[in-house]
Amino acid sequence: MLKQRIRTLAVTGIMTVAAALVTLTTTAAAAAPATASTPAHVTAPRAAEAPSGCVTEVFTEADEPYYEQCVADEQILLNDIWETQEKTEIYLGVIEQLTVDGSYGPDTTSDVEAFQGFYGDGVDGETGPMTWGTLCSVDYNLGYHGTYWNDAGCATEPGL
Repeated sequence: MLKQRIRTLAVTGIMTVAAALVTLTTTAAAAAPATASTPAHVTAPRAAEAPSGCVTEVFTEADEPYYEQCVADEQILLNDIWETQEKTEIYLGVIEQLTVDGSYGPDTTSDVEAFQGFYGDGVDGETGPMTWGTLCSVDYNLGYHGTYWNDAGCATEPGL
């Protein structure tokens, strides 16, 4: 009888500790930020948020998964320039039309580098505030300043 009582207390104790661990783990997981692996410099809005802060951030191929909406807006702005090049047959600094997928892959990087080289922004393949400012200005001057231009935050650029 004493052995049975000790066994019952031991099982009850183990179950209590296990329940406490499950609660602790669940609470810690819920409290952890959803972007725990996001690079420290990434503060741009995620796809589900309004991307008005895009023009103040730096985007690179290495940080590709964190900027879906901002990169999609950027790809559309670069495609606006590409489309104008095709119509006018005047090179304006974009190599190819991009698939608008929100992925800052090698094609987006090469278009950004070509754009930066043409407009003298310093070629690094990263879309930072200076490149955003130029991209916003060029698109505006070409007559493209609609939804995606506003969503990217171009309307906040000085002089536009």
